[in-house]
Amino acid sequence: MYKWNILGSYDPKKEVSVSILESRGIKDIKNFLETPSLNKSFEKFPSEFKKSLKKSQTFIKEKMKKNTHILIFGDYDSDGINATAILYNFFKYEKKYNNVSYFIPNRFEHSYGLSKEAIGDALKDTGDEKVLFITVDVGITAYDQVSYIKDLGHSIVLTDHHQKPDKVPEADCLLWSDDVCGSVISWILSKALGSKDTSSVANAAVATVTDLLPMTGFNRVIVKKGLEVMNSNPPMAFKKMLQISNTPDAEVTTYTLGWLIGPRLNASGRLESSDVSIKLLTEKDEKVVEELAKKLDSKNIERQEKTLEMYEMASEVDETNIPKIIFSVNKKYHEGVIGLVSAKLTQEYYRPSVVISLDDGYGKGSVRSISGINIIEVLRKFDDLFVDLGGHPMAGGFTIEEKNIPEMIKKVTNYIEKEYGDEVFTPILDVDLEIPSEIITTQILDDIDKLKPFGMGNNQPVFLTKNLGIVSCDIIGKDKTHLKLKLYKDEKYLKCVFFGGAKYEKDFAVGEKIDLVYTLNKNEYNGNTYVDLIVKDFRKV
Repeated sequence: MYKWNILGSYDPKKEVSVSILESRGIKDIKNFLETPSLNKSFEKFPSEFKKSLKKSQTFIKEKMKKNTHILIFGDYDSDGINATAILYNFFKYEKKYNNVSYFIPNRFEHSYGLSKEAIGDALKDTGDEKVLFITVDVGITAYDQVSYIKDLGHSIVLTDHHQKPDKVPEADCLLWSDDVCGSVISWILSKALGSKDTSSVANAAVATVTDLLPMTGFNRVIVKKGLEVMNSNPPMAFKKMLQISNTPDAEVTTYTLGWLIGPRLNASGRLESSDVSIKLLTEKDEKVVEELAKKLDSKNIERQEKTLEMYEMASEVDETNIPKIIFSVNKKYHEGVIGLVSAKLTQEYYRPSVVISLDDGYGKGSVRSISGINIIEVLRKFDDLFVDLGGHPMAGGFTIEEKNIPEMIKKVTNYIEKEYGDEVFTPILDVDLEIPSEIITTQILDDIDKLKPFGMGNNQPVFLTKNLGIVSCDIIGKDKTHLKLKLYKDEKYLKCVFFGGAKYEKDFAVGEKIDLVYTLNKNEYNGNTYVDLIVKDFRKV
């Protein structure tokens, strides 16, 4: 259960959406609700980024005049794949620039990022010609590798959004921002180079959601525009993915991007290579696209099965004495799925978690963190123990020699135990407003819809209503893990769904009262619209 942090109070004189934005500290409410254009939003980018963009634009155009081979070097996750597709499709199909190729590293052969092995394989098909590397979503920590590319006589435009080290690579051009994902930087670069494609913003939107960027500022505008494309005329690859996932006619939301499309794009690179995913996003033959989408769907099912199998091994945690950081090391772990297992551990136990797969004397690790613990900053305090290390404050990845793992676990555990008090490990649930039951109608749904799209930094509004009487409680679902509740107050009845709440069934005795924290969901059935309350937490009165 959570510690409730109630951000604001209900004011009947104001629209609920306005009260929510005020409680979240949004200054320019009018601007937020009206959603500025992409051009207007871009004006707020730092001048340093704009100068770098201009320099990159000029540099790339000069190389294109000389018909230099352009090699787009990406990454095997959803962001890297979409970023690669945005630029490749721009050069290949919009500019009809045929001297272009892409390369996505294989996580099992090349490890992460701009490794020398990956550089060598990327150059295999380019012959003796000099190449312009354009990295997307990778490279900001690859100082030696960038120098290696330059020593070979090639040039490089480095675009990335990961955390900057103290010493950045000496690329010909460096286009970096940690406010957006790699695909958005690719999208901005394509626009600067003259792209008129109105559909590529959908790729940027998918990547923004799957890379868990805050749904504010430029990111929110990108996702909103991307969703408009996805709901009107989606790119063929996404259209086929939606059809195969049995959601062709449903409204595409951030949930669709983050939980249906993103995992499928990631599945290929997690289990084998990302070839299927990148081909899907760059192929123009409809029949081929459909076959590729089916392959990705099968890969995603396989990925889900492996994740569940590994999580059952990793989740053997003593719940009476949960450590401040969870480590799980196993030779049976599939390297491509350890990030998903780490995420599930962190979600379940609200602790940073590190999951490590072992192979041939080395460990590949994936890390997830919680609010208040910058995990990449913590790990970099012991940088000498890792072969390579990178990531964000909330997530990271590394390679480590197996012999160094016990020392790393000991040092990181001791540091976390010493530096972070117990209060950091109590999950906090932000509640936007406490509201009376009588305003829970379809009208409030229409009002809070103005705040969409929801996501990190702009979460779906969470409400609190007190002293609700329990009318009924039933266990539901195929696996009997959910609850359906009927509550009442002041002659108003409310229907609630508590996903995963079956274990609390005995706490909902008919006739007793509770305080309820919840989100609101629109339920349309037989031409009528109903309001469902989706339970987040509760307390007995």
